[in-house]
Amino acid sequence: MIHPTKLLSFLLLAGLLPKIHAQTEQPMFTITHDNHKQYQQHLTAGQIALFNTYPDSFKIPVYASRKSHKEPDWVTANTQTNIKTAKLNEAGTGFTGAHAGIPFGEPESALEVYFNHIARWRGKQLVTHASDANVGEDGEFQLTSRESLIRFDYYLENNDNPNRLFSALSKITAPATKAGGGGLVLEPIDQIEEARNAWLWDKGRRRVVRAPNVAYDQPVNSASGLRTADDTDIINGSPDRFDWQLLEQREIYIPYNNQKLASKQLSYTDILKAGHINPEHTRYELHKVWVIRATLKSEWRHLYSQRDFYIDADSWSAVIADQYDKQGNLFRVSLSYLNQDDNLPGTFPVINVYHDLNSKRYHVMGLQNESNKSNDYTSELVKDNMFTSNGLKRFVK
Repeated sequence: MIHPTKLLSFLLLAGLLPKIHAQTEQPMFTITHDNHKQYQQHLTAGQIALFNTYPDSFKIPVYASRKSHKEPDWVTANTQTNIKTAKLNEAGTGFTGAHAGIPFGEPESALEVYFNHIARWRGKQLVTHASDANVGEDGEFQLTSRESLIRFDYYLENNDNPNRLFSALSKITAPATKAGGGGLVLEPIDQIEEARNAWLWDKGRRRVVRAPNVAYDQPVNSASGLRTADDTDIINGSPDRFDWQLLEQREIYIPYNNQKLASKQLSYTDILKAGHINPEHTRYELHKVWVIRATLKSEWRHLYSQRDFYIDADSWSAVIADQYDKQGNLFRVSLSYLNQDDNLPGTFPVINVYHDLNSKRYHVMGLQNESNKSNDYTSELVKDNMFTSNGLKRFVK
């Protein structure tokens, strides 16, 4: 018998069903705590834990899979070229022989899958105005708003530094007590060969200062202890402190095509609820994912002893992370609510959500519903001199 999601996906792709508007499309079925065991072969341990932690409210509405990921033809062409030339370095902390495309189009190891996520297509440059939220057990939340500019150097034609992944500027715009702060990050691909370089604008002293080493499990200040430095983007940074395994490919219900969640008609109070975001505004599809596991090496310390990542096989986005404490207990679950942007085109998170199952708090990164601006992928590329101390000063003022 054909799985219902696969049948409807086939009909959509074949053009045998009309295109459905995001606001009127209805789920085929909804997974709840009461029926989730029927679908557990397509759920992660973290999703099951969310059902058990919030049995009365957490839900997964499942829609037809659209196979919607798109990217520019030149990115696809570069990916095909990279298949023949890309290789991991001996330490497994970076790669060479790839540029402006997915490095390992036919991955054979967990680290190749990992670096596909790190170097996935996200445009050449992004200007974004977004808010992050820390949500308490009772659903009350505090916001921090920021403007960010990210230039994805790996995808530039004339990238003078082949180890540069991206260059980023950011400034805090709200609340008033934090507004005026900012930062500059120069992000390498291989962070053992070259450490991440970061600077901060100290608004009190009105000067640029070198940031401490922002990496691994260092807590992110604005996340109230709910997100580590290497939780950002679900996973980032150097993989050197973990042993990596490629476990399998599976079909999982993952957040996808979340146009409704991105709607400017929604307020943050519509989205942010006690325990988790409002499932009425979310959308999941059955997708093939690569499952990779990172196990902490005995000589290192880290908040997480084991991390299982689920990487979308189409966009190479890390979409779910199940994370375990030092005793081997699952206690954190991260979800990336992806959406296809046809204007670029590309697949990007609407928001990333970081759940702490013990405290029943969560952190949301990337809210834009109440912003009067949208992501800008088309502005003129910023020159190198903006990614300097003087450039940071100009950006925050």
